[in-house]
Amino acid sequence: MISIRISSVLIVLLAFVTWSFAESPPPVTSAARKDPIEINDPDFSASFDALYQKTWGPGAVPEKYKQLTGVSISIVERCETCLGWHIKEAVRLRANKNELIEAIRVGLLTGGSITIPTVRKAYEILEEQKVR
Repeated sequence: MISIRISSVLIVLLAFVTWSFAESPPPVTSAARKDPIEINDPDFSASFDALYQKTWGPGAVPEKYKQLTGVSISIVERCETCLGWHIKEAVRLRANKNELIEAIRVGLLTGGSITIPTVRKAYEILEEQKVR
């Protein structure tokens, strides 16, 4: 019971710390198209990107668990773009289907029935990516 409570506190803490950074994945830019945020506010963009990388990168909490938390947060926030990003990253970090399903369940139970369309999208993404 205590370990479940500690796990819940860890998830909530990670959600709180990363909430504002989990709203969207880092922008994808190409040589032909530069990010409008970077063009118009380069100082903020550089510091935000550094903070984003520090938050989601290696640290005391393994990256895979951060990305699984990102899956849960994306469902609660109902951000399908974010959800696709965090599922892709979790899979890259060797999260398996059962781990992803549990992260999806945490998001659904935290966000309530309003998140069901986003949960459906999560399962579509798992199918598209052939996650096993």
